[in-house]
Parts: sequence; C-alpha cells; structure tokens
Amino acid sequence: MAKQFDVIIVGAGPAGCAAALVTARAGLSVLLLERGESPGSKNMFGGILYGPVLNELVPNFWEEAPVERYITRRAISFLT
Repeated sequence: MAKQFDVIIVGAGPAGCAAALVTARAGLSVLLLERGESPGSKNMFGGILYGPVLNELVPNFWEEAPVERYITRRAISFLT
C-alpha cells in the first residue's frame, strides 16, 4: 500500500464514499478511512439520495440496488 496519497477522506458514509469515488475517477490516489467495522457504520444521514445525482456516480445503480423503503413524505427541519 502506498504511503502517500493525493487525498485522504475521513468517514465512509454516503458523502465520503461518493467523494472517494469521484476523486479516484479523476485519477488521484485516495485513502478512505472509516473507524467503524463497515462503511457508513455511524450513518447520520436522514435524507434521500436523488436518482439523477446518484446515477452520475454509479451509472444504472437501480438495476442492482436493493430498495429499503420508498419515500412517502418529505419534510425540512431546522434545529437552533
């Protein structure tokens, strides 16, 4: 394994994995770190992944992706 990387990404949740994928596709060497046992172990994401954006990262993702639940309601909340 290389000892130097162009980019080091901390956290293998949805954003970290997407950042690592885009960076690697751009030809840079990437180290993706996750302290949990698996990617996204401490997932703090409570939103949705929009199809057009996800399709740019993983073309035709819907052909193999398991659907956990369909979106039935959208809401925006602010904490102060």
